[in-house]
Amino acid sequence: MNSIVNYLSIVLLALGLAACKSSPSKPSTSERQSTFDTPEWVTNTPEQQGMAYGTGSADVWGDKNDAVRRAGEAARVNLVSQLRVTISGDSSADIEERKATGKETELVQTMRNTIRSSVPPVELDEVKITESHVEGKLAYALAELDRQQAASRIRGQISSLEEEIVAINKRPREGSTLEQVRVLLPALQLFAQRERLADQFALVSMQRKKPALNEDLATIQRSIYSLFDKLKIRISMTDSGAQEIAAGVIEALTEQGLRISDQGEYDLLIDVSVVLRPIEKDGLHYVFADSRVTIKDSTSRTLSTFSRQAKGASGHAELAQSKAEKSVASMLATELANALVDRIK
Repeated sequence: MNSIVNYLSIVLLALGLAACKSSPSKPSTSERQSTFDTPEWVTNTPEQQGMAYGTGSADVWGDKNDAVRRAGEAARVNLVSQLRVTISGDSSADIEERKATGKETELVQTMRNTIRSSVPPVELDEVKITESHVEGKLAYALAELDRQQAASRIRGQISSLEEEIVAINKRPREGSTLEQVRVLLPALQLFAQRERLADQFALVSMQRKKPALNEDLATIQRSIYSLFDKLKIRISMTDSGAQEIAAGVIEALTEQGLRISDQGEYDLLIDVSVVLRPIEKDGLHYVFADSRVTIKDSTSRTLSTFSRQAKGASGHAELAQSKAEKSVASMLATELANALVDRIK
């Protein structure tokens, strides 16, 4: 009898040990609390028709408020990045409009780029940080954008700009081509602002399509840019170095669309002085053109004065100088565009 009791005791003891071994350990109070407190949006970004969301995180280095701020910035970036991934054809309308106008001269292309670069990017004011959460050494933030509200606001701004453009185009304009450009240049800057807004509209709108210019506005834009191709420009090569490269520089400028003339009236006068420094090294020829340029209007008012170095390199001395001439011409065209945008207002 005693042996049976001992045997049962051993069996019960073994079963008890097995139960203890297989029983999962319970999470600590702090672990259960952390899991319960973590918001759903931290791991699963919300989705809602007409809205866009983004999440961001940042390490907590000491100041929790600073970490939440950095997480908010990351959330904004994440939201906009997601919109950019899904956008398509944001510049198709503009590309088609340019195809319809034919090939643009390099001067007009330079003017477009110069004017566009002078316009700051458009901010999405509607992006808001709606939630934040700090857990351990990480801070989280949720950014939210009402896409319909943003699109409506941008559409309204575009309409206002278009009205201003039409009003500028109706202003009386007389005199030289440069004087007409002075009157109409503000419209080109409004076109550049409109293009920035159109990019943002394509970013946030549900259609994800950039609003194209209507035919009237496209005609106004083409007519203004055509004025730049009509500007009469005189080049004055003021020293021997400039005269040595004059033919190549003038040819390159003409290819870029500038109307160069040494007779009659002019809209712009470009004085050029150049010091040429040909160098041969390791079988290569280099030509450095240290240039000083002054751009004036027909009343001798100085629009711009600058010094630049242009360079050409080749295995042949003549080709190196030809490249230097083209480099000088490219520099002149760029600085001329800058002078027109910055100085003739």
